[in-house]
Amino acid sequence: MKSRRRKIKTYESHGISIRELSPTYFQVDYMRDGKRERKGYETLAEAETHCTLIATKLANEGTSVLNLTPTQREDAVQALAKLGEKTTLTEAAAFWMAHNAPEGGLTLGDLGQRWLANLKVQKCRPMTIRERGYKVAKLTASLGKLPVAGITRDRLETWLGNLGVTGATWDTYRRFLRAMFQYAVKQKFLDYNPAAAFDPVRQDEVLPKAMTVEAVESIMRTAQQYAPSMVPTLAVQFFGGCRPGEALGMDWSAIDIKQKIMRVMPETSKVRRTRIVDMNQTLIDWLLPYRRPSGRIGISSKNQFSYFMHRKPIGPEYEQEGVPIGKREKDKRPKGIVKAAKVQWIQDGPRKTFATMHFASHGNVAKLETILGHTGGSDVLYRHYRGLATKSEARRYWKIRPKQEGKVIQFAAAVG
Repeated sequence: MKSRRRKIKTYESHGISIRELSPTYFQVDYMRDGKRERKGYETLAEAETHCTLIATKLANEGTSVLNLTPTQREDAVQALAKLGEKTTLTEAAAFWMAHNAPEGGLTLGDLGQRWLANLKVQKCRPMTIRERGYKVAKLTASLGKLPVAGITRDRLETWLGNLGVTGATWDTYRRFLRAMFQYAVKQKFLDYNPAAAFDPVRQDEVLPKAMTVEAVESIMRTAQQYAPSMVPTLAVQFFGGCRPGEALGMDWSAIDIKQKIMRVMPETSKVRRTRIVDMNQTLIDWLLPYRRPSGRIGISSKNQFSYFMHRKPIGPEYEQEGVPIGKREKDKRPKGIVKAAKVQWIQDGPRKTFATMHFASHGNVAKLETILGHTGGSDVLYRHYRGLATKSEARRYWKIRPKQEGKVIQFAAAVG
């Protein structure tokens, strides 16, 4: 005969079950953080008291506090003591998480590459992307492994200070940082831009510096003799006012010598707009010997320009055939047109020189603004280029002409 199992009597106190397993054993039974916990007492009154304590603790601290080990509780007490009244433990933890990227999180190096990729999608000019890429590489070399969320203004300011740059150069880095972190905000990688608070550098206005008539003539003569593929590219800058990128992208189909006009196309223009330039006779005379129906007027890349201007051996070829390699003379030819011409190169010097001489000749800032495709306002051109050259210097400048070759020059493709 089967024995009957005694039915267990159950009580409830504060929503917690108490099971009477025997007249002298009352078991408190409850769930905490997914785990069952049980505790026995000799009397119902003791079990009910325990339930009251548990319920009060749950109400005051939440169930998670009950799950802390003694070591964790002590750690929390010490942390709160250090924080004092400055902030809460929760806010301190949130700050730490924001400034310590989890494994696989977005780093500053990752952000830099994403930003550069976005610039390509936005169809920024290759020269612009190269310049931005150079700055991203420098930033990544120092801070690239840090989490994006952990970058602060102080950290960026320290990095800028360590670069040792000042003035206008410092300001270009400021604009670079501001643009990259604004992209991060737009993509919701950050809530705010840590570089937004950097103020522009206050500096005295620096007037553009033009090249002398003698320097320009020496450069053009040297190029004509030793690097003919450079002549049209230099001519449209020195005598047409083109920007470097516009000159490198110029095609013969955009030059109408009969109508005496040159079209700067939007795909090469800095401001992405077409403009028509009336060509002066000096520019026409320099282009005529090299004209073709179509194709690039000269070289087509920044690397080629740098090669011819600063690296190509200039001068007669060394005749060393039949001489053993070990006994051959060292090539002592000057490297590049600039050195061979014995001049000091100025960044964007050809365009600045054109603007200086054109203003000295005509005094017409509106016309100069149209030729240059300048968007900063005619008052800027007036302030910058007024009085930088005399009419006498300008007359000598426009008289610079190529040596007469008597035929159209056919030159080989430029070195890549």
